[in-house]
Amino acid sequence: MKTWETVLSTLLLAGALLPAATTNAAPASGLNGYEPLRKHMEEIGATITWDSDDKSALVKLKNGFAGTFTTGEKEYRLAGKAGELATEVKLVGGKMYIPSKLLQAILAENAKFTNSADIITPYPVTAQVETAAVEDGEDAADDPAIWLDSANPANSKIIATNKGGGVLVYDLNGKELQNYKVGKMNNIDIRYDFQLGGKKVDIVGATNRSTNTIDIFAMDGATGKLTDIAAQPIKAKMEEVYGFSFYHSLKSDKYYALVLGKEGEFEQYELADNGNGKVSGKLVREFKLATQSEGMVADDEYGKMYIAEEDYAIYKYDAEPDGGTKPLSTVDIADGRRLQDDIEGLTLYYGAGGHGYLIASSQGSDSYAIYDREGNNAYLTSFKIADGPLTDGTSVTDGIDVLGFGLGEQFPYGIFIAQDDSNINNGKELNQNFKVVAWDQIAKGAKTPLLMDNKVNPRELVDRSAK
Repeated sequence: MKTWETVLSTLLLAGALLPAATTNAAPASGLNGYEPLRKHMEEIGATITWDSDDKSALVKLKNGFAGTFTTGEKEYRLAGKAGELATEVKLVGGKMYIPSKLLQAILAENAKFTNSADIITPYPVTAQVETAAVEDGEDAADDPAIWLDSANPANSKIIATNKGGGVLVYDLNGKELQNYKVGKMNNIDIRYDFQLGGKKVDIVGATNRSTNTIDIFAMDGATGKLTDIAAQPIKAKMEEVYGFSFYHSLKSDKYYALVLGKEGEFEQYELADNGNGKVSGKLVREFKLATQSEGMVADDEYGKMYIAEEDYAIYKYDAEPDGGTKPLSTVDIADGRRLQDDIEGLTLYYGAGGHGYLIASSQGSDSYAIYDREGNNAYLTSFKIADGPLTDGTSVTDGIDVLGFGLGEQFPYGIFIAQDDSNINNGKELNQNFKVVAWDQIAKGAKTPLLMDNKVNPRELVDRSAK
């Protein structure tokens, strides 16, 4: 997860940012063929954010494209693509200088999407509820999931991870009901009606970075109680487990645990009743993405899964174990306009008749991008969670989840939930938590209103994989 420092009104003032002894300044005579970044970015109205730890500059062009340039490095990122220069970026007298060739590339990207109608401005919504803060400080709260109580929807639960050490269960008012200290849990997901010991069980799965395992629990919805039901630890082959999603194949009625690693590894495990009332896991597919990947979600109806390679793109894959190792398509790239790295959480809104949305957390822009769930996943709109009368907004979000089923009077069209990196209460920063937004606020806020289907029960999905 990347957190940029405060946006500076002036870029790279040496006295304000770096002691003279640590600037590693290049001699002025070595600037032939270089251009001052600040001067040219001011001329085109771009904004610049400085990361004092990495000595990097993040440039945001007016059309939304972003670029990252690092002192002493030849590699750079611009408009979602990596590039390499013949000579390195330099810091001289507290000012960043870039090769002239790189400046020309920036200006070429700046000339695109200049029409005001092409500018993407996320619309604001506010949260109606926030969960209690996690007990651990720093970067601890991570990923939420929503369990639906079909008989009494207002009794539904929020299940979330604490990377500091556990799994948390909340009610829809954000009150903590359970706190299981089972390890450094990263990503979490839920599926319904898994056949275990002759009865149907709702299962919760999560990646445990303390043990490098996929932990599987049975969910008691009445109390929020979780019971470990793994026959034996499902230990991943990858060095460090990270992202996670379940997939329930409606073609075969088999359940799978999908896992991502810190280095882009992907592993798919078939889950089964071992005959003794416990769940076993068997590795059935594996492949590797180029770089670190975490966000992942599976579409049970269409038999697809989506993976976010954090710095680069969202890809769509076949979710079946025999679905190959290559993506079917690229949904979008992290060029700064709709998605700005890191691309983090992914979730799906199931609409009636197979309609709905893929939603992604654009961590670098503190926003959430919405795509069509069908076909080529066309981009639709983006929104932000702003400060409101009941809670503060969200920033640098990791995990997200959405449920479009009516959850009683408080949330008649369901909810969207997002992790918040900086939880502010009365001007004081508390430990991280999760913010809950009524789905109808998101749906009505879009320029073209979104679906408000409140009767699609995730226990009653339809196989649409042939379409």
